[in-house]
Formats: sequence, structure tokens, C-alpha cells
Amino acid sequence: MSTASIHPSEQDTELQRRKQETLQLLTAGNPAGIHKGFFLSGIAIILTFGAVWGAYLLLRIAMEGSFTSVGIHEVNAHGHAQIFGWVGLFVMGFAYLMFPRFKQTALSWPAGAKLSLVLMLIGIILRSALEPFAQTAPWTVWGALFGNGLELIAIGIFLHQMVGLMRRSVQEINGSDVLILSALGWFAVQAVYETVYFAAIAWAPTREAMLHLVATWQAPLRDAQIHGFSMLIIFGVSLRILPAFFGWRTPPAGAGKWLAVVLSAAVLVQIVSFILMREVGYRWGALWAVAAVVLLVGALWQVKTLGVFGPAGLHNRSVKYVRTAYAWLLLSLVMLVSLPVWQFGILPRLAPEGGAVEIGFSHAYYGSIRHAITVGFISLMIMGVGAFVAAETRWGKNLPKLPALWLPFILVNIGCAMRVFFQLTTDIGAWAFPITGVSGILEVTGIAIWGGHMAKVMLGR
Repeated sequence: MSTASIHPSEQDTELQRRKQETLQLLTAGNPAGIHKGFFLSGIAIILTFGAVWGAYLLLRIAMEGSFTSVGIHEVNAHGHAQIFGWVGLFVMGFAYLMFPRFKQTALSWPAGAKLSLVLMLIGIILRSALEPFAQTAPWTVWGALFGNGLELIAIGIFLHQMVGLMRRSVQEINGSDVLILSALGWFAVQAVYETVYFAAIAWAPTREAMLHLVATWQAPLRDAQIHGFSMLIIFGVSLRILPAFFGWRTPPAGAGKWLAVVLSAAVLVQIVSFILMREVGYRWGALWAVAAVVLLVGALWQVKTLGVFGPAGLHNRSVKYVRTAYAWLLLSLVMLVSLPVWQFGILPRLAPEGGAVEIGFSHAYYGSIRHAITVGFISLMIMGVGAFVAAETRWGKNLPKLPALWLPFILVNIGCAMRVFFQLTTDIGAWAFPITGVSGILEVTGIAIWGGHMAKVMLGR
């Protein structure tokens, strides 16, 4: 029910009901505060192997004037920390805190939550720290794969707990649950996929064989991680919490069931069609384009159903993060749908002698799409929802007295906008590389300010 469509007195009652629902969701039980360990670990990873390492790599790329000036294992170590350490740890911490409340059922093995954190954290550190040396010190591959194994065990424990909650709950499975379960399925798939993929490229017999594996299998892996796992988990959680947290529209009980099926199918088609494009022929690109359009339509449905860009009935500092995150998502998917237009229509006119035209693929444009969704959508959602949950569980009614977090919001958005625009511009002129390099520093600074505030809030300072 939209608060804008009811009588003022009824609107006040509705807002009070939602505030009470939020309070019950956030304060019921959880004496151990397990989410704090996951959240703080996620912040530590993003400020070391994640965003900071990524900003360092970007500066090297800017100085060299080429996106191929850094090694694939360096780039993938950064990507692994982002997906498993930033997104994965925050998703797991949020789920251990909130999903028992969603389903009104206790965890079957509470100690397993702490064990999964320890295993996940050790695994992420081993994999991200050792992978950059995979080519120069082959023994590090075994250590990195051992880290992958610990992550797989941790994810297995986590998924067992979450599926158990769903099975034991007396509540019916709703649309939000189906989206969440679909996302958790992709979480498992991408974890296995990444382990096998890393072993394959690390032990490729020749450089040519490794490059072929990267060109064929890396983009589908990112689709599984970003569109399959990250986007679907955010969609499912959004349907459940955004009406209660921010006063946006309450979706119908079944909303999301068909969306989970359609979007999961679109991601699967996206993955398979890309591999077929590489291995069989580019005519399969038509199927890939259809999947991209389906993803965009699904995102538009999600935004419309929740009324994200409409007025928020409950105002707090996180609203701007969530609303802007969805805007970045739509931009990313519009860019994805427009990729053939850029590659075969615009770029040949602007830079006919450029390398992207010669090889028939723009790494810069594709990277801009990825950055818009990973930093613009996923990271801003983590920052907005994470700040709300951490502060509400600790400070409750004193939340309005906390800082509005405008500075990290502005820095991350400016950095993301610079990266997205100037990275794709590098296809046209090398002058854009230095500006692209600066963008990472702005993003890291914003995340560091936000992370410091989060640590103070969760530690009660």
C-alpha cells in the first residue's frame, strides 16, 4: 500500500506500523550480534584486497595507458575480494541477522555462523593474497586453491542454514523468498565455477591457451556473480525490507516469483550464449542481446513495483544511497543493451583505427558497464542498507542524531561517474586514462570514511 494514497490520519498509522515492524525485525534476539563480524570483515577486505588494490591497479593502468598493462591474476585477485569479501560477507552477515526474523525461525546451528565467518575470511585472504603470484611462483596456486576450498565449506554451511530456515518456517514461500533462494543458488554455482576457472587458467599449458580460457569463460563468470548472485539477492531483500525501512510501496505477496524465474533464465541464457559466441559464432549474439533486454525489463519492473523513485514515507540517511543505487543499475543495464550500438555503430565513427574496432570488442566499454553495476548499484546498496541495519540495531531511536553520510555518498558517486564515463572514452583517446585513474582514489576515500563510521557505530563509539 502506498502511503501517498491514503488519508493523512491513516497514513500516520501506516507509518507507525512500519516503524514498529522495522524495530521488531532488527531487535528481536541476536544476542551475539554475528552480523558485526561479517560487516567489519567485509570493510577490512574492501579497504585492502578490494577497492584499495583495485585503485592501485587502476593507477598503473592510467600510467601505462592500457587496460592490459596489469596481469589477469592481479585483476582477478581484486575481483575475488570484491565478490567474496565485500558482497559475500555482507550478504552472509545480513542473512544471519535478518533471515531468522523474516521466517520467524531460529538457526539450527548458531555456532555454524561463526565458523563460516572464520573459514570465509581465511579463504578470501589466502586466495586474494596468493593469486597475483600464480605465474611467478607456481606453488602459490595450491595455497590459493586451499583458500577456495575453505570458502566452499563456509558457503555450504551458510546455505545449509538458510535453506533450513525456509524449510522449518510455518510461513509460505513468497516472492521475496524465491528471489533469495535463486540468488543463493547462484552463490553456490559461482563459487564452484570460480574455483575450477582459477585452476584452469593457472595451469594452462601456454599463454595462448590461458588467453583463450579468459576470453571465453571470464565474462560468463562475472554474469553469474553480478547478475545471478548479487542482483537477485538485492532484489529479493529489497522486496522484503524497503517498504518497512523506507516506507516505499508494499508489493503483492507473490511479487517476485515470476521475476526470479525469468531473471535466472536470462542470466543462464546470457552465460550460454556468450560461450557459444566465442566457440561457435557471433550469430549467437542475438540470443545474448535478448537476455540483456530481459534483465533491463526485470529491473524496471522491480523499480516500479517498489516505487523507488517515488516519495519515501520514512526518511533517513540511507534513502539517498538506495535510490541512487537503483539509478546506477538501470544505467548499467541500458549500457549493456546498447553495447552492440557502441561497438558497431558509434565507435567505428569516432575511432575507426582504434584497437577496439580492430578486434571487434571494447574492453573499456564492457568494464564501464561492470563498474556501474558493481560500485554504483551493489556497493551503494551495501553502504545504504548496511548503515541502516548497523545503526538501528545499535542506536534505535537515536538514528537521526548520527551523521547523514553525505561525504562518502558524494565521493563514491563522483568517482563512479568518472570511471564509467572516462573508461569508455579511452577507446577514443588516451587522454582519458589519467582521469580514469583518479576515480579510484575518490571511491576508496568515500568507502573508507563510510567504513570508519560503520566501525564506530557497531563498536558503540
